[in-house]
Amino acid sequence: MSPHELKQFKLRAIYRGLLTLLQNKHLSDITVSDLCRTAAVSRTYYYRNFSSFQEIVSRYQERMIMSYLSLALNNRHIDFTQLMTAYFQIMGDHATETLLLIHAGLFDVLISTFGKVYVFLAQNSYIDSSRTVRGKNQYFANFMAGAVISTEVQWMKQGMKESPREMGIILKQLFRFSL
Repeated sequence: MSPHELKQFKLRAIYRGLLTLLQNKHLSDITVSDLCRTAAVSRTYYYRNFSSFQEIVSRYQERMIMSYLSLALNNRHIDFTQLMTAYFQIMGDHATETLLLIHAGLFDVLISTFGKVYVFLAQNSYIDSSRTVRGKNQYFANFMAGAVISTEVQWMKQGMKESPREMGIILKQLFRFSL
């Protein structure tokens, strides 16, 4: 296993270990020792790589979303509906864990993670929001992240009746991007 593969393997292991513990414990009741034992990683690994459990969630979610979107992007511009469709596809596939994270009080981590991904996409010209007043506003990524994550959670709680494509269209309409 290459160093990069080992790093990804350990991140996945510690994230999965955290999810396992969250099924039966409140986040504040989980210790670093519990997590490392469950994930089969050393405490040294945890302390060298993370400052909190929230950071584990954020890093894993960022990598998961970016890896999925990289398949959708193929080094090209993506419109808002396509972005939201791809996002809702991946998050729909991970609905159980997302709802577990929400139940554990990690809503803010999911918002922050989505905001980072959105900023990355905009800065790397995968999406173009620079020509709009919204895109130039320093708070727009945070506003969008809160709205998207709130909508995602509601969609999941209601049983994901709409397809990811339908959700992409709905969000495009809600944000009033041109049809």
